[in-house]
Amino acid sequence: MSLLDLPIMLVIVIFIAFGVFSQWLADKIKWPSIVVMSIVGLLIGPILGLVNPQETLGEDVFSPMVSLAVAIILFEGSSNLDFRELRGVSKAVSRIITVGAAIAWLLGAVALHYILDFPVEISLVLGGLFLITGPTVIQPLLKQGKVRNSIDSILRWESIILDPVGPMVALTAFYVFDIVDKGFALETIFGYILTLLIVVAIGLLASYIFMKLVKHDKIPQNLMPPIQFVFILLIFGICDEILPESGLLAVTIFGLAMARLKRHDLLFKESDHFIDNASTILVSTVFILITSSLTLDILKSVLSWQLVVFCIVMIVLVRPISVLLSTIKTEISLRERLMIGMMAPRGIVVLTVAQFFAGLFVEDNAPMAEYIMPVTFGLVFVTVVIYGFGFVPLSKAMGLSSTEPPGVILIGDSEFSFELGSKLREHDIPVMMFSLFSNTKERAKNDGFEVFEGNFLSSNDRIYADLTRYDKCLLMAKSFVLNTLAFNELVPEFGLKNVDMMPIAFNDERARQNINGPIQNHILFDQEMTAKWFDDFVKDHEIQEIAADKQNQLTDNDMVLYHIDEENTVTLKRNNANFNDTEEGTIGYLKDAYNN
Repeated sequence: MSLLDLPIMLVIVIFIAFGVFSQWLADKIKWPSIVVMSIVGLLIGPILGLVNPQETLGEDVFSPMVSLAVAIILFEGSSNLDFRELRGVSKAVSRIITVGAAIAWLLGAVALHYILDFPVEISLVLGGLFLITGPTVIQPLLKQGKVRNSIDSILRWESIILDPVGPMVALTAFYVFDIVDKGFALETIFGYILTLLIVVAIGLLASYIFMKLVKHDKIPQNLMPPIQFVFILLIFGICDEILPESGLLAVTIFGLAMARLKRHDLLFKESDHFIDNASTILVSTVFILITSSLTLDILKSVLSWQLVVFCIVMIVLVRPISVLLSTIKTEISLRERLMIGMMAPRGIVVLTVAQFFAGLFVEDNAPMAEYIMPVTFGLVFVTVVIYGFGFVPLSKAMGLSSTEPPGVILIGDSEFSFELGSKLREHDIPVMMFSLFSNTKERAKNDGFEVFEGNFLSSNDRIYADLTRYDKCLLMAKSFVLNTLAFNELVPEFGLKNVDMMPIAFNDERARQNINGPIQNHILFDQEMTAKWFDDFVKDHEIQEIAADKQNQLTDNDMVLYHIDEENTVTLKRNNANFNDTEEGTIGYLKDAYNN
């Protein structure tokens, strides 16, 4: 039985599975997730012809699914914009998101019109949409590339701010052309202005009502995520009825207002996680739904020299020109300006929002409307592949990327933490220390550690720190409660595989046995030991190292602590894990630890 013969419900479930699996696979093979999703979508759709979801589900199901998914995706992006960081936005960022965006919009529209022969109205709409630089793609690349803080900040904030601005620009262009088509009738202009004001008011009013309900304890904590989810859907649906396709604008305004009002209080963390997880699932699912709905005939007709020339112009001319012109006489160097001008991957939101405009222009019988989706997909796929695989080598070649190995953050100071951190610094591994209880900043600085100023366990303080160099957190407080709280706070930001903790002493065996779930697998070294034992041991003994290919010389009395590979990337040994298959690099261990 092929996908074509399966029930609609099962087809939807399979596509959700395809989407999530694609993201998992991308993480495993270290590819941009959008590249993997593109390949999967093209394989099951136009290449192998297993299914065309747009035809299988029908337009009455397919379009609302995509529309609602885009609404949630846009809300998630706009509501996560942290206005606290805007105080540190540089002149270069302000110029790029204003002057640079305007230049890129106009040049992109010109390229669409003269290279791909799109009508002026479609060119201006897509030109605005192509401003979105894909935060879901760009932020993992920045983490991987470890570029200078100035470049990281500019690219990251450009992607976040333009994520909701791009659809707004595209919507505005569409509405303007609609007014022009109707002959500038005062009634039409007044009607559009009035309905747009109503849409904006609905978005703002919804955020005000939601916040009032929360502040007056009218919404139970366990119902906050689903109620906010319903708010998003209602806002989108109601505004779309008032003015077709204005739901995107209303939902984005609702998200921006929520970002401003909630101030990232812990009260909203569960709701934010719920929307974030829903967005992750929808992004991958919708992307594969859209790419697999492309037909082989359309792909063949689009894969032409015109599309190649258009992508080259967007990458080599439009992006660099817009950045170089807009950043004249700003605080960043010419090399930094060039690097930023060579980085603009388009993400999933571009493709999903393009689905809306493709439908609108098809309904209006606009020429070339059927090519909106494949051209958008072509630009998204090409830019993600080129920037995704070329960003790190290019940044290193230009001397703008850190050549240091991934760093380690030590939460809590102790004798053992200073000893471990010092050994890691001998391999040029960056080490940052955050002290929970005592003031040991001078000692940490003398040992070559970076010292975190403020409370590392508070997102209010972390948000202002440059943590690009660091990807691992080691929790070393002597309190299991504090370590557990820190674990839950840091895992969403650093990832489950990058947060570990020291063994902790327990008063009774029952308390020790109560350790379960993810934390059980993230206790380091030996669960039977305690943090105090490690402190006492290193007062009289040093951490020793041995070549990995000679680890057979270690005895049962030696405790292995870590492995450092040839690229100086450290892997800390978790409880009950081993490095027996490791033959290259260095092993760190405590000599005769079990004889003391």
